[in-house]
Amino acid sequence: MQTQNRPQYYRLRRIVEMVREAPAQGYRPSSTNFCQELGVSRRTVARDLDFLRDEENAPLEYDPAARGWRLTEPTYELPPIRLRPQEVFSFFVARKLLEAFHGTPMELGMQSVMAKIAESLQGFVTVDLESLTDRFSVIPEDQARIDARVWKTVVQGIHGCQRLAAVYQRFDGQVKDYRLEPHHLAGYHGNWYVLATNAGNGRTETFAISRFRSVTPNGGRFVRPADFNPCEVIKDGFGISRGEHPLAVRLRFSLQVATYIKERLWHASQTIRERPDGSIDLAFTTTGRQELVRWILSWMPEVQVLGPVDLRRRVVERMQAGIDHQTNR
Repeated sequence: MQTQNRPQYYRLRRIVEMVREAPAQGYRPSSTNFCQELGVSRRTVARDLDFLRDEENAPLEYDPAARGWRLTEPTYELPPIRLRPQEVFSFFVARKLLEAFHGTPMELGMQSVMAKIAESLQGFVTVDLESLTDRFSVIPEDQARIDARVWKTVVQGIHGCQRLAAVYQRFDGQVKDYRLEPHHLAGYHGNWYVLATNAGNGRTETFAISRFRSVTPNGGRFVRPADFNPCEVIKDGFGISRGEHPLAVRLRFSLQVATYIKERLWHASQTIRERPDGSIDLAFTTTGRQELVRWILSWMPEVQVLGPVDLRRRVVERMQAGIDHQTNR
């Protein structure tokens, strides 16, 4: 069994287990046995043995006659993991962050994982863990409703490279049939999105898990492109939306919202320039026109579109449509 790249605490525990269990199998484990089991070098094994004896006071002794290691106290076990107060605090922050997934298909699996971690900490953390829960909180985003069956089918499709047949409702309300090759899941603003190749046009597109009306395995497998990189697919978009042609965006935000805009990363390519009157200019290049327009409208009247002209025209059109919708009721 190869366990290369395992952390040191795993190697230490496995070494002790091997030394304790080996006599029942009629041998004493040697450094060669440790190397083969752990997939590491003799130098690493030597360092681990020194650490066990010097730092953990493990009763390890080399038996020259048997050419292997033995425990002078056969029932010895390594002490449990020791955590510093900051590490305990970080663990509870992680637990709070995971509460944001309450009610989603991920909740059950995460509860199990966190319970196992918490169980491993019992009895040797000197801090009252539960007393920390009222010291901080995380306000969750609004969550999209996700059918657990859809979630399971999509995840299995990604792991097993299974083609999927899907009935999907687009953002504009249209319902269409798709044949998909799912590659990657991305969480964004309370929903989950699958990056998948659309067999109808051969392009990698983004589909919201909450908008699948049905999804089933399509009876075939596909080969995931060797050069597929989800970060490259996502980085040029804006939020979760993206297109084909890049757009050089230039926006000016008023003094009233400048502090908030400056403290956040809105796009990986962004640059910010402060102006003498306290306003700021935000510039970035993106292909995500659809979500970009909605985001700009959310900042009205504190934002001005400096360019490009087509983006400014689109924002004005949507603003006017909104005004008309309100005044014509």
